[in-house]
Amino acid sequence: MIWLVGVVGASAQWLVYELRFTPEEDSVNFSFYTGGYVVVPAQGGPASIVLTTEEGGRFYAVAESSGKYFVAANANVKKAVFAAAALTGSGQAFYTASGHMNRSLLLSGQDGSRSWRVAEILSGRLLAADDESATGPAPDGSLGVVGGALISGVLREDLTANASAAFSNQNAVTAYVIELLEKYGYTPDTGSLPAPAISSAEAAVIDASLFPVELQGQEPVKP
Repeated sequence: MIWLVGVVGASAQWLVYELRFTPEEDSVNFSFYTGGYVVVPAQGGPASIVLTTEEGGRFYAVAESSGKYFVAANANVKKAVFAAAALTGSGQAFYTASGHMNRSLLLSGQDGSRSWRVAEILSGRLLAADDESATGPAPDGSLGVVGGALISGVLREDLTANASAAFSNQNAVTAYVIELLEKYGYTPDTGSLPAPAISSAEAAVIDASLFPVELQGQEPVKP
């Protein structure tokens, strides 16, 4: 999978959003991950995505610096925006989700504390299509993919606070999310990019109790 990458910027404070995908009923031959997590710099910049699914097991896929997080504003409205595009073979997918910046959030980082205007809720759509010209029809005769899903996202203030306080780079925050997923039995999906490594000191802040999966209708995996 080739992700269209935005310009990388440095930041010591981060936002972590939890996403859910609800497929649209009129989609054709379309299936997708059920949820995910987006890690973004609080001031805007590249967005890293960890997609998750509980269908047939618990799996995740990682796409680092695969989208953009920015502010769209005019005299009347100010919104936080997450956008990404992905290409894989003959297929393509586009994500856009946004939310009103209706909350002030104080974050403590390695460079001190700062208050940010953030969106507590994101909503948007995923659109995907594939003519499957490289693979041809399936055994049942079906061919081609077109579909979409509604995106709903919520700011995870617990993960956001931990990430901002403990990590100085985006790869480490992404690794933090992955470590938490793995504590609940998630494993890399086929073709997933390798998880970035984190140091033992950074790993010490990982607390599985901060990562409830009840939101996904799953009970935590017992050790």
